[in-house]
Amino acid sequence: MKTLKLYYLFALLGLVFVSCESDDDEEPMMETIVPVAGTLSGGPFEFTVDGTPDMVSGINLDGSQAAGTNRTFVITDDTGGILGLPPDMAALEGVDFDGAGVGLCLIWYLRYEDGLTGLEMGGNANTLQGSFDLSNSIEVLRLPSGGEISGGPFEFSVDGMDDFVSGIMLDATTLSGSEQSFVVTDDERNILGLPPTIEALEGVNFDGAGTGVCFIYHISYESDLMGLEGGNNLDDLQGFFGLSNRIEVTRLPNAGTISGGPFTFMVDGTPDMVSGISLDATTLSGSQQTYVITDENRNILGLPPTIEALEGVDFDGAGTGVCFIYHMSYEMGVTGLEAGTNLDDLEGLFGLSNRITVTRN
Repeated sequence: MKTLKLYYLFALLGLVFVSCESDDDEEPMMETIVPVAGTLSGGPFEFTVDGTPDMVSGINLDGSQAAGTNRTFVITDDTGGILGLPPDMAALEGVDFDGAGVGLCLIWYLRYEDGLTGLEMGGNANTLQGSFDLSNSIEVLRLPSGGEISGGPFEFSVDGMDDFVSGIMLDATTLSGSEQSFVVTDDERNILGLPPTIEALEGVNFDGAGTGVCFIYHISYESDLMGLEGGNNLDDLQGFFGLSNRIEVTRLPNAGTISGGPFTFMVDGTPDMVSGISLDATTLSGSQQTYVITDENRNILGLPPTIEALEGVDFDGAGTGVCFIYHMSYEMGVTGLEAGTNLDDLEGLFGLSNRITVTRN
């Protein structure tokens, strides 16, 4: 009986020994990390490539759910080509995007595990291999600089005589972009012409465009720009381009030439009317016409619309003084054209003829 008890005791100890030995031989469980990059906010950014350093700022990373042993920012072009790998936010905000030239950059945040391949300058973010996660991207647009133009502004009278600009200069100090042109638009940015050089620009006859306001720009752009043609609008251009400042060209109506007079009347209660005034309309332009009578300080006294109406004005009733008669051509939208205002306060597109003096003694 004693022998049997010893047998059971040794058997039990053997089971315990085997169980403990089995536990010691098991490999410890390794935790698998699944990278999560988090979310970037800030931007988008738009810079002009003009030789002045351009840095991003105000980018934030929401890493509350982020995971991954290794981390870096990644800057790529628009095809995923890796241009830079700033390791942290401070390094990212120290990158000068002006030096990258014209184009589109994307900023990403990357979390990854050891063994990732392809993460190097000249590689492509689309061909990385390994365990990794990329955040959303932030755009950095680097546009050409159109330089700066000087000269003008110009003011012409639309009278059938050729009118050309001159003395325009382009400061190309900050210029960038592979293609160049000048652009002439109306006041609504519709493209009227695309002279490729200053010489071509100075050969444009602005008289032929009729009355209105033109603007001259210099444009720098890349070859894939769409919409750069006459009849289109600058606001509809698509692609990489930059515009310079603009120069204004105002094309005013021509009021022609009036003849007759001068006239001298005695203020005696007897009506005094002018007569024999004629209008030479050879150079006339503008959609609206009228005559204007002012005092010697250019204050408007009357606006007879025709010669017949002008010759019906009784100057005796104005009392003693000096009046001036003008013919006026103008476009709709002129403001201030009413009795009691002054010619110098008119705003809009208009032209005045020579004047005829009416003296009232």
